[in-house]
Amino acid sequence: MTTLTHSREEWVDCARTLAMFFIIWLHAAAAPVWTGKVVGGAIALFFLLAGYFLPVSAAAVLRRTGRLAVAWAVWSLLSVIFLLVVKPYVDIEWQRVVGWKVAAYNTPLWFLKTLVAYQLVAAGLLALRLLPRYAWVLVVFLALCSYTTAPSQHLSVRFDYMWIFMLGFAAKSASLCAVRQYMWKHWWLLLLLVIGVFLQPEMLEEYADFADVSWRHCNLPLWNLAFMTAFLLVGVLLAGLLPRVAGALAFCGRWMLFIYAGHSYLLSPLYQWPELRWAWNVWVPVVVLPVLALLAWWLARVLPRTMALLQAKAWR
Repeated sequence: MTTLTHSREEWVDCARTLAMFFIIWLHAAAAPVWTGKVVGGAIALFFLLAGYFLPVSAAAVLRRTGRLAVAWAVWSLLSVIFLLVVKPYVDIEWQRVVGWKVAAYNTPLWFLKTLVAYQLVAAGLLALRLLPRYAWVLVVFLALCSYTTAPSQHLSVRFDYMWIFMLGFAAKSASLCAVRQYMWKHWWLLLLLVIGVFLQPEMLEEYADFADVSWRHCNLPLWNLAFMTAFLLVGVLLAGLLPRVAGALAFCGRWMLFIYAGHSYLLSPLYQWPELRWAWNVWVPVVVLPVLALLAWWLARVLPRTMALLQAKAWR
């Protein structure tokens, strides 16, 4: 393998794009069943990176959370307008669109709302000076809770991913460059660990049958860690071996929040055209990603403040 020389951490953006591919694939409504497990790791990757890039100042976290809340409100309003347009074809109440006491219709909305909740918790802990000193204690505690508690869908805020968000925050002491170099050097070991985790549900099932115990939620954290590692590992390898491919994927990854929150608007109208479902599993994720990335790039050039708002970035 060649030595990595990229100054920009494109491998992270590559990982984001790969994770987004599986999310769009699953939401295309015709993906294989196994993609549901991959999407769990994809969502976890976004929470991990959100925690990693979180500031260490409570005031800075609150400012970032405010921008994210505004972006969530704007996307919610767009979803309500979109629902009114397609109402003759989609019979869903507006409460489901914004995620009021039910799961959100447009899945990105539950993610944004959950991330706002996580960041508010982090801001409070930072204000109390409990972070980052006790970050790893919280990671272990919340991870153990995720083994034993089912995900909560109330108000579309899921706290079972919070341990992964805190894991990202706790890992801030390691630079992205150091993480990349470690994964590049020990890719074979990480690959073996990922494969081992992929095999563990069958092992747990055999043990559960033998011991007559329930393990319904026991594999959630391991699956998340395995797929997160797989996404990051593929991003590192692509950046080192296929830099042009990595650059193209990284371009999409830079607009990930826009793609994540906007892909439903492209998928929903397609549901009304059954004749377009030829090779649905193949062309939908491949087309939606670059189309939204190019749209985001164009909007950033034409309407930079609007695009910054939709991306939860500083727009002033």
